[in-house]
Amino acid sequence: MDSDLERACWIHVSFLVTRYLLANSHGRWDGAEKALRHRELCQFYAALPCGADPDAVSVLSPEYRALHSATQALTDNLDTEIGFPLDSRPDFDRLAPLFFAKFHALALAVLG
Repeated sequence: MDSDLERACWIHVSFLVTRYLLANSHGRWDGAEKALRHRELCQFYAALPCGADPDAVSVLSPEYRALHSATQALTDNLDTEIGFPLDSRPDFDRLAPLFFAKFHALALAVLG
């Protein structure tokens, strides 16, 4: 991790990231949990600049919508973006940090 902010974000969202990847894994695909975890990740980052409670961030807020749109390409293409296997068991210990790094970078780029 390159910065204190990145480490702090990883500590906070690592569970969400792992659950998101688990919901995408072969034999365990769960669209409802996938959507829930993506929403929670976007709410966390939308709340970050002002220190708000992530649960209080509306999915209709401009920040949330921008984050959701920007991270959609990552979440829709896990196989090409982070090497997520589509037909076998993922190595979550390897893939979770890769997913986090890309999501974190996209989120910070959106937030400016």
